[in-house]
Amino acid sequence: MKNIMILSLMLVLIGSMYALESAPSEVVGFVKYGCVSTTGTNLNLVALPLETGYTMASDLGNAIGADVVNVWDAAGQGWLSASNLGFMWVDDFALQDGYTYLVNILADTDVYIVGSLIIQLGYNLITTTGTNLNLIMCPMNRSDLTMASELGNDIGVCDVVNKWDAAGQGWLSASNLGFMWVDDFAVDIADPLMVNVTSDTVWPSGEGDNKVSQKPAKVRK
Repeated sequence: MKNIMILSLMLVLIGSMYALESAPSEVVGFVKYGCVSTTGTNLNLVALPLETGYTMASDLGNAIGADVVNVWDAAGQGWLSASNLGFMWVDDFALQDGYTYLVNILADTDVYIVGSLIIQLGYNLITTTGTNLNLIMCPMNRSDLTMASELGNDIGVCDVVNKWDAAGQGWLSASNLGFMWVDDFAVDIADPLMVNVTSDTVWPSGEGDNKVSQKPAKVRK
């Protein structure tokens, strides 16, 4: 579950509650991700659609009460994990604005991502010799995309859009059969999503000269 508000005045008043590096005048809103624990694993997807001041996976984990923060390695088609051992984090890595992370939380919580709007960059979506999965966030400036099929068609080379079901600890998938999409579902801005592409592309196109890399940043030891 996710709520989005762009209320500068309110957040100026409560800005001191959050460890933001930006000045209160730059704070423009927040995004709320409702994270849940289950009887099995406790994995939830959260994105960074706003400038939070968090620079490392450990910063995010400590702020939201997660003991593991995972980043998707599209080139290797697998997760890389930063883990909290209680007295230190191991395999810590740098965060990227606009990117999505799979976190293991310790208790049900509402995760607030608070800060100013980021400059949306294009996602460098790649194919591999195996699967072709890439993790994205529905951009904050794409409120026109209301369904998974619309997002997939906008990417152009996407045949599957996956959304994480935290309650069921698994993926919900909308698939393009060529002539129609099946199991379509609603999407919203700031939604974390996993897409499968059939060829390399940058999406959204024309979103600045830089790209959100699908290759994890170098681990800081």
